[in-house]
Amino acid sequence: MNQLDNTNFNNKTREIDSMKKTKLSSTTRLFLISSFVSTSLTVWADDAERDYFDLSLKELANIKVVTSSKREQTVNESYANINVITKQMIESRGYRNVIEVLEDLPGFDFATYEDGGGEYPVHFLNRGIGGDNGNSRLLVMVDGFVQNHISFNWSQGLTDEQMLHDVERIEVVQGPGSSLYGAQAVSGIVHIITRSGFEGTQAKLTVGENSSRTMELLYGKMLGTAHFQLAMKAHKSDGDFGKGRPDPAGYFTNNVHPDILTANYDDQGNYVTNVPNPLAGQPIPDGFNNSKDDTAIRLKVTTDTLELGVNYWNKKDGLGSYVVGYEYDATGSDFITHHSATTVYVKNTSELVEDKLNWKADLWYRLDNQESDTGFRYLYRFNQLKKSYHSASSQIGFENQFDWQLSQDKTVILGARVLGNRQTEQVISLGQLQSGNESTTNSSWDIAVAGNGLNQEKVHEIFDETETAFYALLEGEFNDKLSYSIGSRYSNGSDYGSTNNPRAGLIYLPSDKWTLKALYGSAFRQPSLFELRDEFRGSEDLAPEEIDTYELEASYQFSNHSKFKVNLFHSELKDSINLIPDLSRAGGERYANVDSSKSRGISTQLDMQPTDNITLFANYIFQQGKMTGGSWGELTHTAEHKLNLGINWQPYEYDLNINLRANIVGDRKTPDSNQYFNGHADGYNKVDLVVAWTEIFDVAGLNTQFIFNNLFDESYFGVGRQAGSSLPSDYDPLTNPDPIGFIPAYHPQPGRTFHWSISYKL
Repeated sequence: MNQLDNTNFNNKTREIDSMKKTKLSSTTRLFLISSFVSTSLTVWADDAERDYFDLSLKELANIKVVTSSKREQTVNESYANINVITKQMIESRGYRNVIEVLEDLPGFDFATYEDGGGEYPVHFLNRGIGGDNGNSRLLVMVDGFVQNHISFNWSQGLTDEQMLHDVERIEVVQGPGSSLYGAQAVSGIVHIITRSGFEGTQAKLTVGENSSRTMELLYGKMLGTAHFQLAMKAHKSDGDFGKGRPDPAGYFTNNVHPDILTANYDDQGNYVTNVPNPLAGQPIPDGFNNSKDDTAIRLKVTTDTLELGVNYWNKKDGLGSYVVGYEYDATGSDFITHHSATTVYVKNTSELVEDKLNWKADLWYRLDNQESDTGFRYLYRFNQLKKSYHSASSQIGFENQFDWQLSQDKTVILGARVLGNRQTEQVISLGQLQSGNESTTNSSWDIAVAGNGLNQEKVHEIFDETETAFYALLEGEFNDKLSYSIGSRYSNGSDYGSTNNPRAGLIYLPSDKWTLKALYGSAFRQPSLFELRDEFRGSEDLAPEEIDTYELEASYQFSNHSKFKVNLFHSELKDSINLIPDLSRAGGERYANVDSSKSRGISTQLDMQPTDNITLFANYIFQQGKMTGGSWGELTHTAEHKLNLGINWQPYEYDLNINLRANIVGDRKTPDSNQYFNGHADGYNKVDLVVAWTEIFDVAGLNTQFIFNNLFDESYFGVGRQAGSSLPSDYDPLTNPDPIGFIPAYHPQPGRTFHWSISYKL
């Protein structure tokens, strides 16, 4: 080890030791406040009228869910490991987006959270599965309609472009779901279900640090025999620009511009290489652009049998800590991602034979646009010219489903779906921004980077894909204690061929308190257009990946006020599409089908309601994985141990609501490509506090809420997405302005933040 390497190593060791001390300190603070709150709560009990807790835990378990079998069932009747987040939980816990919801569930591990995902949405894993661009192995739906990107499979609609104030509940299924829903339901499903029949007007204003402000509106009214409902949201934030966030390696701090530009176009439009940089040696501004400008509109009109709806969102955000700050102008106002999505749909539900046969028909049209101002500027080449991306994708779909009650204890579901997709790969430009989202550019990046001039036109391919699918599901009872579910789906796509995805399940009820489940599910994911055609890492010979998952689940209802659940799972992912090293590529890696991998684990969940005005939850997960020929061990990007805790308390006749939650995340294994860490990134303990006051000043419908995220100002970060392969020590402004790798080893997260909201319902 040379002297420079030794110095870097010692500095890094001190940085990690310092962070470990911070971790210990925050653990102590967590213990103290938990002990204090737990002791304080023992003296409170109130028999007054309940607000957030109108239902006991046993009654909550009987809430009808629809995601498991595409028909209404209780959680105990569902052939899935399913968690339900109700609108009361969303309100009392102060959730501002779906990512915050998933953080409190077992099995979700994050590389990036609410910012830092770059042009993709957010990077995370579910029970060890995921971690790819935009986490395309998770299916996201709103009211039964898929939200994943049409061309790139990304799981969209999870951050601040999603509305929660009109949501009735969120059903989170962990485990495969392709037997009913088709591609992308590999690790699970997040199904957002909106409210129906809302009457009145509700407005909410939220303000916070960094000039964060959110306006939300929900309006509902009966118009003759039809019900009209409109929800709107506008969210803006200047962001903290990464200032004050932990950055021990210096990915975003204390860097200077390189001495040379490896490539550029001079004032006469000539292509030149290795020329002096006019900004040489000047400081690069610290931090990264994480501003937000998100809007959303959701409209639906319903009758007894028909529903017409529109779901639209527009997301224009800074790219955050997506890439390293010494190669890209990460603080620039044009360092942004800009996407929009629209779904227009018609639903019809009819009872063909009373109490025997129901018919459901859905028709929809979707648009996914990557707007043309998405992009950034390099610091080591073309530093005055923006590299921008755009694309447009559309889909039309039609699905028929028949629910046939064969007998009192047997139901069969038969369905068919037809899809037509029009997809465009990412069109990349250099220089002038493009107008619209056509598959052409008047300023081709490909031509410019080859030295053949700026403002050159290039036409990209349009891909028309079709899919047909048929599915069947039979559910019934052997007797009053043992029930079953068996089904399969056949899908045929012009871009991936054909697949068959079976599922099966048994539910045994040995007593009124016990529920035992044995579950099997399978799923597939076709390679996305991004993985096939990406400029740096694309591979056109990719095959679909498939998964098989086996689960055993037991739940026990101690009383109306406590419930315990344990779930064991084992998954095998075959032909998984991942990045592998390839030094022949500009980014040093490419997509490939790798050998099968396995994951396994156990999760436990406890929910308690010791008094009418107190609820508590705790969940824990232990998970491992292995590659073919390897042994079981830690999964990369994943904490082997994770514990979530929460308590909700409503003293003073329920005018006041206090919610305290903690995410205790163990050390996370880092991939071999991430050389900054010595195999592991430190875990963290993050605590959130929400205090709400209802009917303030005795005004009915007037409520306020105070949200403290990361209450103890924990210094923590997400493990570098995908490879995390960049090393700041490799950057040399004189000799190496473009080192190998562009993904930082970690993504710094914010310290303590505060938001205040006030809402009023007429």
